[in-house]
Amino acid sequence: MVMVDCYIPTKTIRDRFDIIRQFIDGRSVLDLGVVDSRPAKGPACQRIRRSRGLLFRKIAEANPDTIGVDIDAEGVQVLREMGYSAQCADVQTMNLQKQFDIIIAGELIEHLENPGQFLRNMARHLNKDGVLFLTTPNPFYAKQTWKIWRYLRPQVQEGHTCWFDPLTLSRLLQRCGFEPFDGYWIQPRLELLKAWRRLLRKYFSHSFILLARVRTK
Repeated sequence: MVMVDCYIPTKTIRDRFDIIRQFIDGRSVLDLGVVDSRPAKGPACQRIRRSRGLLFRKIAEANPDTIGVDIDAEGVQVLREMGYSAQCADVQTMNLQKQFDIIIAGELIEHLENPGQFLRNMARHLNKDGVLFLTTPNPFYAKQTWKIWRYLRPQVQEGHTCWFDPLTLSRLLQRCGFEPFDGYWIQPRLELLKAWRRLLRKYFSHSFILLARVRTK
């Protein structure tokens, strides 16, 4: 049974930026988790400079009125040297003393120790009519079944502390003062041998994005 208080996507996109791009023109934008924090990928300067597909760079190039935030001080300094506006802060507790039209948290919430605290903090940083974008991996991604059969466990990126699906993330958003109003499954590329279930049920997609506003009532 589908709960009426949860948002389950019905549409699929290949690139989350295709949706974000429609909202950021002429708006004040806060992008969170703007540094690839995986140490295995090398020093911050190397990770950032070779990541031309980095979401923050796409957003900032489309809208210069974008501020990036990350807890990685080295990575933030590299972004500043490249000419981007970035600050080092903990998204769970920071107070930028400013509200924004758009807040984007791409592949971030699954890294946090306190997702609820983070969302409540974002509610304080979002304008009355602003939009919060959350993207996160889907724990039910079809390829994970293959990973469990092959390696006896699912694939979990270093630094991940939790998993959400659209149902649980919708409920957490509501508890923290938000109302989800739109969303999309994200499926960049489909490997038929390992992820064919996605063709039968969208809930086996790679990841998803939810859009939410601060609840006014």
